[in-house]
Amino acid sequence: MLALTAETRHAEARALLDACVRTRPPEDAARTAAPDPYRLVPLLLTAARGVSDGRHRDLLHALRVAGLAA
Repeated sequence: MLALTAETRHAEARALLDACVRTRPPEDAARTAAPDPYRLVPLLLTAARGVSDGRHRDLLHALRVAGLAA
């Protein structure tokens, strides 16, 4: 994931994160941000918002519990 964002392949990174948010439990999706929360948390939250308000809320909670979001 980080390689895609580092190489400015943002469309591919967003597609993968979108799939992750749609198919994985919020806790699993939150762990995806662990390698680089500064870069990946905003992308995950944007993807979750595109799914539903509930998914966004659940992911935000999971990110907070994991210590990856304020």
